[in-house]
Amino acid sequence: MTNSYNQPMDDQATPRLGNLLGALAQGLHDDATAALDKASGLSGSGTAALLALGEFLGGANVGQLATVLGLTHSGAVRLVTLLEAEGLVERRPGLDRRHVEVRLTAKGRRRRHRAIEARIALVKETTRGLDEGEAATLELLVAKLVDARVRARIGSRAEGGSGAWWCRTCDFGACGRPEGRCPAQAATTPTTGRGAPRTPAPRS
Repeated sequence: MTNSYNQPMDDQATPRLGNLLGALAQGLHDDATAALDKASGLSGSGTAALLALGEFLGGANVGQLATVLGLTHSGAVRLVTLLEAEGLVERRPGLDRRHVEVRLTAKGRRRRHRAIEARIALVKETTRGLDEGEAATLELLVAKLVDARVRARIGSRAEGGSGAWWCRTCDFGACGRPEGRCPAQAATTPTTGRGAPRTPAPRS
């Protein structure tokens, strides 16, 4: 059965493609986690918190941080306490006196920058063998895959699923979010009606 680029089949993933994608996803996850943790001096949710607080979550309260990172409220409180002890964040009184804002310190911003640079280096190392045309094609294909996964997660949420937000570690400018080019944001718009450039895209 033939297929064209504009007419995808219901299941075009051959066993080899499925295996290669699975191996790539796992390898990138492992290497990116190691690189980010080394650069930030933190691990797991700590690194994600630095990236999110620096990109779109600055001034959020602990409850909002918990939602974005997929943590319990008590888990987020412990995380903020840890980051504060490391001198990476500070708590400030919010406009709503019932909540306290969490913001990066200068040290936290430097750690975040180091983490971003480590991630960029990993991606460059991974795509170094591609020529300009291959890189452009890969960008289009990855955008399609992001769209597919985000839509799947929206379906999971509709059935009661929960978890961390998809774009919690993203660079909004790099993905073209302010111009409406983010595939994750585009995937949520028909379902949720949310399309503001500064609104984080869907939870998993």
